[in-house]
Amino acid sequence: MTDRLNARIAIPLLAVVGALSGCGGGDTGNTTAAPAPAQAAAATCATPPQAFTATVWPSMSSTCVVCHRAGAVASGTRLVFAAGGSTEMNYGVLRTFAAANGDLLMSKSIGLPTHTGGKVYGDANSQQYKDLAALLPKLKESCSTEVLATGQFWTDVKFADNATTLQKASVLFAGRNPSATESAAVAGGGETVLRQQMRAYMDNGPVFDAFLNEAGQVQFLTNGVVVFGNDRGLNPADFPLAADVINNNNPPAGVRARFETTIRNEPIAMMKHIVKNDGPWTDIVAGKYTVVNGVTAPLLGAQVTGTFMNPADDNEFLPAVIPEARLGGNREQAGVMTTHSMLDRFPTTETNRNRHRVSEMAKRFLGVYIPLLASRPLEDGQFRVTVMDNPGCAVCHDIMDPMAAAFQNWAPENRFRPMGMGATAHALPNVYMSTNYMNDAKGNEFYRMGDNWFRDSKAPGFGSTAMPNGYNNPKAAEWLGDQMAADPRFAMGAVGFWYKALFHRDVLQPDTEATGPDAAGRAAAYNAQQEEFKEIAARFRAGGYKVKDLLVDLMLSKQARANGVSGTVSAQRATSLAAIGPGNLLSAGRLNRKYIGVLGSANAGFNNPYAGAALSYSEFDGIARTTMAQHFTSSQVSAIDGAAVQNACRWVAADFAKPVADRLLFPNVTMADTPATQAGTDKILANIVFMFDKLWNQRVTTTDPEVQRMYRLLVDIYNDRATASPRPLNCQLNAGNDPSGMGRAWATGGLVYMISDKDFNSF
Repeated sequence: MTDRLNARIAIPLLAVVGALSGCGGGDTGNTTAAPAPAQAAAATCATPPQAFTATVWPSMSSTCVVCHRAGAVASGTRLVFAAGGSTEMNYGVLRTFAAANGDLLMSKSIGLPTHTGGKVYGDANSQQYKDLAALLPKLKESCSTEVLATGQFWTDVKFADNATTLQKASVLFAGRNPSATESAAVAGGGETVLRQQMRAYMDNGPVFDAFLNEAGQVQFLTNGVVVFGNDRGLNPADFPLAADVINNNNPPAGVRARFETTIRNEPIAMMKHIVKNDGPWTDIVAGKYTVVNGVTAPLLGAQVTGTFMNPADDNEFLPAVIPEARLGGNREQAGVMTTHSMLDRFPTTETNRNRHRVSEMAKRFLGVYIPLLASRPLEDGQFRVTVMDNPGCAVCHDIMDPMAAAFQNWAPENRFRPMGMGATAHALPNVYMSTNYMNDAKGNEFYRMGDNWFRDSKAPGFGSTAMPNGYNNPKAAEWLGDQMAADPRFAMGAVGFWYKALFHRDVLQPDTEATGPDAAGRAAAYNAQQEEFKEIAARFRAGGYKVKDLLVDLMLSKQARANGVSGTVSAQRATSLAAIGPGNLLSAGRLNRKYIGVLGSANAGFNNPYAGAALSYSEFDGIARTTMAQHFTSSQVSAIDGAAVQNACRWVAADFAKPVADRLLFPNVTMADTPATQAGTDKILANIVFMFDKLWNQRVTTTDPEVQRMYRLLVDIYNDRATASPRPLNCQLNAGNDPSGMGRAWATGGLVYMISDKDFNSF
């Protein structure tokens, strides 16, 4: 018994290889067989020759792969290498491209006719060019059969069955276990009904609403937003109807706090509006509206679409556009990107020039991690404008700087064109407009009259598309939102966004270091995830960008359902499996909703999921602590053990007080059923099996070793009931209302044990 309890402290939840190897108590029967592995029949011509492994690939991996890899500048081209992948895999990638584009491969390597990456190999006289040219005939050889990638990542992996997956989804999205009717329907209807039932759990109930709130906090970190003051908050000149609230000039009671909360959480509210109404996720960046409630609508002068059912309900939101009171017309609105909350939470400076903002937007909505595209040069070099002229800066800045121009209308203090009035209003800093600012290479001033963006930077645009009126576009952010929503990477970005919101993990990134004993395992995991996510993204795009459908797909993905491995696991295999499968730690908010739906009531210490005991447990407040805990360490053990000890007697007493048909925990026993009789023993064992199902999502029998261990623990506590505990509990159960002592045994030996285990606190 203690072995299982002690293991809670030592094993990180993401290190699931032990679980994947079939360790733990008993055969739960909750897995399905892995798909049959692809047969690897590699032809000789698919094997990398010495010329590739020793000469061409070392050169390409340090040059071409910088851009031609997933998430990098050239990820949208036909040549995308697997960064960190095996030599064989990347030889296959190059062969596939060269077979149809051999001449293009050679010309691009020396910058002809044009090449964004420049003249990587200099000219046709370079040794690198000659080596590649010599290899080209071999690259273009055809093979009758070949396997360019192993396709065997999921070999021998077992997957959770439909009943297990249904229960996980029910707890996450509905805060309860599935009903008998729901379970029976899925058992009879298979995955089709499972999909339908999972989506039904998202029908806008309070638990799904709370799930979305947390998802928004994880992604947008709105708890850290400043709404008033600090040279960052709202300015009454921009919102004259809200001047008294902004200036705190005797506003009506409670209105200022309600207004502040609504503005702070505006991106979350818009996200929820899209998801709950089955709107297209493209609106998150391309929607030409925001959402307002009954308190913000009049104070912002919003032009609202629709009528509030209850203006006093701060959780009722309607789409709206916001007038620009100071300059006239309406503000530009690019989904959540131009909300005050996003601008403030992902700030910029006069020298950063919105690069941080677009980097964060690209990460969340395109799945592009710009800082990982290349290493920053150690030396800036002798350049007039380093980020424009230094080739070492191009990989990141060629993506980032044109996009940054889309926020040209928003100053570092989060105001829209705060300098000047009317058509000449702008957001440029005075130092750039000054005649003392440096000149360009021809001796001319960079600033030109009427500009609203910097000319000592990359030209405004997105990818290869130039922004219309790029140096003075009052709707620049809206233009960027449209470009992002139409980009092929947007669907993959959405998969990554909701994968993190669901599992509290970032998607895997390609290794920048392709060596070391773990490199092959990490590359295999990354490539397998990318392959599956591309399939999910394609369905998401084809289905009209419906987030609820995407969440169902993610819950049913191999990444989520991996639940075991047949046979032994090598060290390399363990590395590749470490980030998949079960073991996702429930956040404090999710765990508290599980307490309510599965045990009967909340743990008061988790009522505020971002403070106190909940903060110690989840390690997330959205302010300074911005990543949800994913490892089951002593901090988590202390918090959940405290919750168990403080509440177990209350939960047990309350459940026994209910009619049998309404009980969540004890439908098969009464407190009078003891191990002193065979009838009592049978009922106790039956109830333990029931609890394994409802608390641990495991279908077992009474002969299961873990069931027997728990039964023996209950018997030991029952037999020792007359001995005073060295650690007395503040327990509602006593000799007066629990004369047999079994209520206390169930609380201390059954419930505390089970709800302190990782199988209850993770999914």
